[in-house]
Amino acid sequence: MSIRRLPPEISGKIAAGEVIERPASVVRELLDNALDAGARRIGVSVEQGGKALIEITDDGCGIPPDQVALAVERHSTSKLSSVDDLARIQTLGFRGEALASIAAVAELSLRSVTAEGQPGREVLARDERVIEERPVGGARGTRVTVRGLFRTVPARLEFLKAERTELGHIVAAVTRAALGHPHVAFRLHDGHRERVRTPGDGDLRNALLAIYGATLVDELIELPPGQTLGIDGFISQPHLQRSSRADIALFVNGRWVSDRLLSAAVSEAYRSVMPTGRFPVMVLNLTIPPEEVDVNVHPSKAEVRFRRSGEVFRRLSATVRRALASSTEIAPARLDRPVVDQFFFPADGARWQTGSPPPTRHLGAGGGPPTVPNDQEPEPALGLRSPVMRPLGQVDNTYVVAAGPRGLYLIDQHAAHERILFERLGNAADASTQQLLDPTSVELSAEESDWVASHADDLQRLGFDVTPFGPAAWLLRAVPSALGSIDASTYLREVVAEAQTPDFQRLAASDRLRWSLACRAAVKAGGPLTFDEMNALIRDLEACDLGITCPHGRPTVILLSRELLDREFGRT
Repeated sequence: MSIRRLPPEISGKIAAGEVIERPASVVRELLDNALDAGARRIGVSVEQGGKALIEITDDGCGIPPDQVALAVERHSTSKLSSVDDLARIQTLGFRGEALASIAAVAELSLRSVTAEGQPGREVLARDERVIEERPVGGARGTRVTVRGLFRTVPARLEFLKAERTELGHIVAAVTRAALGHPHVAFRLHDGHRERVRTPGDGDLRNALLAIYGATLVDELIELPPGQTLGIDGFISQPHLQRSSRADIALFVNGRWVSDRLLSAAVSEAYRSVMPTGRFPVMVLNLTIPPEEVDVNVHPSKAEVRFRRSGEVFRRLSATVRRALASSTEIAPARLDRPVVDQFFFPADGARWQTGSPPPTRHLGAGGGPPTVPNDQEPEPALGLRSPVMRPLGQVDNTYVVAAGPRGLYLIDQHAAHERILFERLGNAADASTQQLLDPTSVELSAEESDWVASHADDLQRLGFDVTPFGPAAWLLRAVPSALGSIDASTYLREVVAEAQTPDFQRLAASDRLRWSLACRAAVKAGGPLTFDEMNALIRDLEACDLGITCPHGRPTVILLSRELLDREFGRT
């Protein structure tokens, strides 16, 4: 088989395939160029999901007339002049591939004017060649029109999805650009229908309002400006969840990125406050010195590489986690009909009015919970910003009912106690140990034994004293006090088996153990509580950093607001 050089028309289409995957790729590349030109208003028009027409206009600085034809040649750029510039890229585009790649797979018209009243230039390009050129006039800015995308590459055209799907990708591309650059006004039209319109006033909240609406934006948490180590934007409360990452928009120096490191940092921040497979709504921009980030690692420029990746991971995760801890609120319930349950009984101040008295138990890790006299109401901690709740009773021995100035609160006693134990077990000072009078021998399989050996330090930090006792046996001398009456050997076997499940694989080993221990040691649904136990449970929950969800991400508390109650009782 002989070796030969590919003809330019073939190599050009192959190269274009690396940059132009679908109509949204064209939109993204042209938006980058418009933003780099300093545009303050950008209009996007598409037809048939971008397959028939894509037109983007901007009021940027424009291209000098004698350089318009050069702009559609491959590797032509105004943004790099030396190899050293690659180490400090501050523009969204830089490779000089976009216009040439588009012209390789579609008909491209480029019209640009540098100043109103000055002559401009328009070129028509096809197959990477300029086939027509003429002088033009008009307002300052650039207009790029792309027609018949992939008509000369039928195989690529067949792989495009339905018009509705391709339009969805275009809407996403424009939305991301608008969120990353709130100082620019964006408009997107599909035929005669307006899909996106943002004010361009520089306020990210107003851009979010234009895209998502007030109902969603009112439930977002804004990161305090100037206090977040170069991270600005909005994140959602844990109860505001999505089934995919589609509403997570992460930017690095204004560039939208799809980065595994940043995604992992977000997952770490929401760990134990959001269920597996659920994702937040988030718009964050990280401001990082250009020399600390490499954007030249992927043709679509959607992936980046950080010089100090560990520091970026810790900074992003800690910032989001801190914002969640300081700003999360209880989600108000929304009812179609009022709910009255026959199993609700008011507390008599000491014990429930339900048959035989329940056994005494400890709701705290490492001893009984502190009880608070009725005339002393401690300040609420960061996790629950609501006023201090006052217990009233139980629903079916599962949900604690409490009153507060905002309305009625329903507390899942198991989920709440689980969160309390989970956070306490994360503090070495609270992970107290109880010595066993008779050390217990636990037989494990070889695989389970290897797991215990490799995580002995994590077990010890939680309060386990476990040492080898034969080829596949371990001797338990002490266990966490939170276990209470749970059989220690049974628990150890269960947590080792549970550590192999998919849900646990996403957690650090120490968190797997805390999660499992908290779940097993927490008071169960169906268990009656005394008034003092309910009071202690509420006080301890209010002291948690992230008390509004259990470690699995389920809510611990819901609010039946005064407004909802008034509506259901016909007072409004």
